[in-house]
Amino acid sequence: MNKKTLIKSLVICSLLSFCISCSNKSSLKLIPVKSGEKWGYINKKGEYKINPQFQDVGFFYDGLARVVSSNGKVGYISEDGKYAIPAKFKNGTNFSEGLAFVVSDGGHPTCIDKSGETKFQLKQAKYVASFSEGLAMFITVDEKVGFVDKTGKVVINPQFEIALPFFEGFAAVCQDDKWGFIDKTGKIVINLQFESVGIFQNGKSVFSDGNQVGFIDTKGAYVINPQFDLARSFREGMALIQSGRQYGYITENGKIEINPQFDRAYSFNSGLALIEQDDKYGYIDKTGKIQINPQFDDATSFFDDIAFVENADKWGIIDKQGKYLVNPQFDFVKRNLDNFSYVISDFYDASAFIKKFFEKAGDNSFDGFDTASTLQTIVDNTIYGDDVNANDKYIAHCYNIQEITDDISISKTLFHFVNPIYERVTTYDTYWGYKYETGTTKKYKFAEKIAAIEYQFDLSGDARNKGGSIANALKTEIERRYNVKMELKNGKYTAYQDDKFSFGIIYNDYSLSFYIGFTKGILEDLLLYTETMEVYDDEASATQTTVEEEMPYEYYYTE
Repeated sequence: MNKKTLIKSLVICSLLSFCISCSNKSSLKLIPVKSGEKWGYINKKGEYKINPQFQDVGFFYDGLARVVSSNGKVGYISEDGKYAIPAKFKNGTNFSEGLAFVVSDGGHPTCIDKSGETKFQLKQAKYVASFSEGLAMFITVDEKVGFVDKTGKVVINPQFEIALPFFEGFAAVCQDDKWGFIDKTGKIVINLQFESVGIFQNGKSVFSDGNQVGFIDTKGAYVINPQFDLARSFREGMALIQSGRQYGYITENGKIEINPQFDRAYSFNSGLALIEQDDKYGYIDKTGKIQINPQFDDATSFFDDIAFVENADKWGIIDKQGKYLVNPQFDFVKRNLDNFSYVISDFYDASAFIKKFFEKAGDNSFDGFDTASTLQTIVDNTIYGDDVNANDKYIAHCYNIQEITDDISISKTLFHFVNPIYERVTTYDTYWGYKYETGTTKKYKFAEKIAAIEYQFDLSGDARNKGGSIANALKTEIERRYNVKMELKNGKYTAYQDDKFSFGIIYNDYSLSFYIGFTKGILEDLLLYTETMEVYDDEASATQTTVEEEMPYEYYYTE
């Protein structure tokens, strides 16, 4: 399964969130809203019950909500706003059926209970989804899909190219671009014969014959012949369908109850359906009659007796008569009950990288350099000499690119010196140096000793988003080779040796910087220096997957 197909599978899963939330409702006593750059929680009266303080939040499930703290770590709070499980994870799912999956920096997906106790790890998993009907879908490192139960036992071996979670005892699976269904033993109960399918709801699933969309029952028999351009699962006795560019609704016998007439429409919830006409949103009842006139710039489906609506870039809450319960005042609200989610393993096998990177590392030297090395060493060293102009009298920097493995490459090698670090001055035609507080520029002679080296690694491919795992592998190797203990403080690994080297590691999802200091105190200066500059310049240009482009099968999910 190629990467694009894998992403497509996971996007399908994430877009199923609202389906699952209908069968596993969250508490709507507290509603996530955003004010400025922070998220908090209000009640239905619009009163803050948990003040805005988080980078991101979710709805409450099983009495707990997934939140992202100010330092970017994931934890879980109770309804009083206090942490029930500390914010220490790189990522985590919402709780489902009393369990959640979390991932620590450099770690494997780990199942925890509501007390935060570890139940089991899935070391073979690259992705793991929330539990649904007692089983959790996972994807292995070789991109095969299987299912695990709540004890961590693999009950359906990884064997499918793509799969969807269990609903009503069935899970949709795909092999060789054909879809069918399995039961909870992994037995194929509806042959893999369809171009695409959805999930079972009320005994029916959407399917496609490659041209149009219809519905099958749990035996795989047609109950509504393929005749629509798009359809979504039945909700409250009605299913959304699309014909041409217009949306309407059918009943469970396939009869068109509300003719296709809307520019956009969503499934029924709490007796009303959200529709769009002329770029405005409103609501209809099951007869097709407009109950709340299209007047909003954006809106959500109804959750029980309330819906979130937007006008003039602010969100508020309305009742079923369209009356504001909370006037528009929030910058954003959560659009759906997103209890279904997945996590990505942060473990990366860095053994090949470690082996190659440390090939020239010795007990008293690193990459050919030691505490006695001078700038002349750079010129004499063939690794870096290609970019050094030996005719220059001074040098303070060397630029070099080397591929370490398929996923990790050195993008820069900087050589810093004994003198304090201030603003770096670049004169590409002549020399490199540093500007001091007096405004003067210090030039460096070849005889001066090297104070420190910085290696900056670009992370791509499977190494992307695995900075924590690679940093941990570096840390472990440094500790083993040089008999030091690296401490993690303020997101940095550091270790100091007065007589030999000092080491520092800083990382994010896109790159990693590794420092070797040859002079006492230089590492602290370097780490302080990096706090005042943008160390990682790769993040902004990183390729992002666009959900809309990767998700062509809209009938896989409902709102």
